[in-house]
Amino acid sequence: MTASDQESRPVSRGGVLARLRAVPRWVWIAVAAVVVVVAATVTALVLTSGPDSPGDVTFAANGQSLSAQPTVYCDVMVTDCENEPTDVVALPLPPGASVDITVPDTVLATPWQVAFTYLDENGTQQSGRSQVFAPKARGQFHLALPDPRWRLQRVEVQQFGASETLTPQGSLFSTRSTWVLVNG
Repeated sequence: MTASDQESRPVSRGGVLARLRAVPRWVWIAVAAVVVVVAATVTALVLTSGPDSPGDVTFAANGQSLSAQPTVYCDVMVTDCENEPTDVVALPLPPGASVDITVPDTVLATPWQVAFTYLDENGTQQSGRSQVFAPKARGQFHLALPDPRWRLQRVEVQQFGASETLTPQGSLFSTRSTWVLVNG
């Protein structure tokens, strides 16, 4: 080897710039167009991607059955939510009517409960809740009020998320998704 073979030759910046300048203009336009299309696609996906709907809940009362889509559904951390307030369903609920509820597997995989409001025999609005069902514990619930004079007004299935708030009374978990049945 000669001494000149062992020398490191500095890369000439002028050489790199000269090579970049030699690239045809149409190549630069094509590269810019590809970058713009990729950026627009990524932006569109980010803006339109939200939480996936967890599926429908079935409410059955007095021989009628309806599937309800969620009125609210969020990601598991309850940070990205979609609201669909018009997805409330209605069934006639005369005094003493009970409601059978069936939840999809996506709800069954998480803690959930049923919240409800009703009118007592004096027409006073009251509220109640079922116990919280552990994941995989049960996919159906039968809601029957103890007094046949009482009339259900609203039934809400609530799926809990992983977002937790600590209070002096204990942990509170955020509601991730809700499905609503009203008396109608």
